[in-house]
Amino acid sequence: MECEDTKKILERLDEIEILIRNLLEEVRELKRGRAVQAPRGLVEVLREKKFMPVSEVKSRQALREAMERGLVLVLRDEGANRDVVVLKEAARALLDKLPISVKDSEKLPSRDYELLQILNRLGYVLLKGGQYIKTDLAEEFYI
Repeated sequence: MECEDTKKILERLDEIEILIRNLLEEVRELKRGRAVQAPRGLVEVLREKKFMPVSEVKSRQALREAMERGLVLVLRDEGANRDVVVLKEAARALLDKLPISVKDSEKLPSRDYELLQILNRLGYVLLKGGQYIKTDLAEEFYI
């Protein structure tokens, strides 16, 4: 088994552990007689959205655990004056497409294009010679 495959399996196991903890919290709340909505797991939501404002995160504990396990990063997007939670695997998938021309980048799905713009504003990606290229800072998403 390759190192990358092992890394993906370990990341998935971490996600499952977080989901189980969230489910246990919900079961405890139900046993106490409190009605709770069954929220989707943070990582599951981020798989769909790729990134989201920190203000939309429902469980700070889930965010903290996902950060500790290296599944997400919280980035301060000064250009948009907001903090965003980025799923590392979504950022890696986008960064692996680089270099990409400006023209081709505009054909990306809207969430990918928006993530590219965030990464560009933060210096993970640079626009050079009409192409977006990743910088050494982007290695943070591969750790």
